[in-house]
Amino acid sequence: MVELEGPMLKAFLADLQQYADPAVAEGQKNYHKVERIYLGARVPQVTRVARQAVSTLTEDQLLDLCDQLWQTNIHEAMVAVGKILERKEIRNTRAIWTLIDRIKEDLDSWAIADHLAHAAFRCLEDHPSLLDEIEKSWLHHPSFWVRRASLVYTLFLAKKGRDPERPLGWAAGMVDDHEWFIQKAIGWWLRELSRHNPGRVRAFLAEYHDRMKPFAVREAGRLIDDCGISFQLMNLPIAIVA
Repeated sequence: MVELEGPMLKAFLADLQQYADPAVAEGQKNYHKVERIYLGARVPQVTRVARQAVSTLTEDQLLDLCDQLWQTNIHEAMVAVGKILERKEIRNTRAIWTLIDRIKEDLDSWAIADHLAHAAFRCLEDHPSLLDEIEKSWLHHPSFWVRRASLVYTLFLAKKGRDPERPLGWAAGMVDDHEWFIQKAIGWWLRELSRHNPGRVRAFLAEYHDRMKPFAVREAGRLIDDCGISFQLMNLPIAIVA
């Protein structure tokens, strides 16, 4: 845990502390199963504190605060980093990405990782060349949390009007990785794409379903109205899409 030296950090943590709930904290610890400090503040409360900081601090101060918050190893403080960085008041998305790329080494749970996603979306939208960096140093990272983030942080490319092919290629390269969270991310990505491009998802599943975990296939096809036919052709039970 970082030494509480800076007044900004002390003030932020004091604001978080007012929402501390030991009962909630115990539940968080048991649920996330990651050894760190849990205050028991809920996400809307963390968001409220983050927005207050954004309204009172400069961009450079906010980036410095985020760096300090991450080092505390306090769950709510780490969640707050994503809540601050996603705010448009911080315009320097290059600096945001530099911070995200550094702290990715500490990703160890979906909650911590996923709260950085909207900030990552901003960076990748502003600087598409950063996809090269993900492909080079994230896709084959020793930590499956970083590999998973390669898909989660590019979910915006599953939206209508975007080109999904590069992340789909990454997903195809991960189908043999049977880590639960990797498979879940593949299914999640495909599910989001199926909202407007079910044909592309069917094609992906036709090629790779037998190398994916069944629950990931189910997740991918959950929103496709006629995917029962496709699953039947794959010799999978139609009940999985119910």
